[in-house]
Amino acid sequence: MLALLCGCRTAPLPRIDTSAPGWTQRSGQAVWTPARGAGEVVIDLHVWNRAGGECLLDISKAALPFVLAHVTTNHWRIEAASGQRHAAPGTPPARIGWLQLARALAGQPPAAPWQFNHRGADAWQLTNPRTDERFDGSLTP
Repeated sequence: MLALLCGCRTAPLPRIDTSAPGWTQRSGQAVWTPARGAGEVVIDLHVWNRAGGECLLDISKAALPFVLAHVTTNHWRIEAASGQRHAAPGTPPARIGWLQLARALAGQPPAAPWQFNHRGADAWQLTNPRTDERFDGSLTP
């Protein structure tokens, strides 16, 4: 019975040492529109990238943790401030915008139907035309 209740969560995920050699960090903000007709939410972003397409994306709102998304070329994971954690091998599910944002900021193409566009030197937009979920943001070096 306990296994059934815990089946939707993964075991605690290991921490990533972004102070190790090879990681670069950028910070910025984005406006997230979760769906058609939904209100906009301003979020803070901290992005760490490593060669080979790895990205760790830490999203907060008013300095409170919100979501942590991590993608590599063959694995993904996501942790919500609510305590929910999910991870799996392979490419991230297209329905989870946070993971598609991490892919795009790692230089990988997002899954269809997501579209990533650069809007200047450090500005970008990630949109899902089916749901109208959108991220408009910028990062500083």
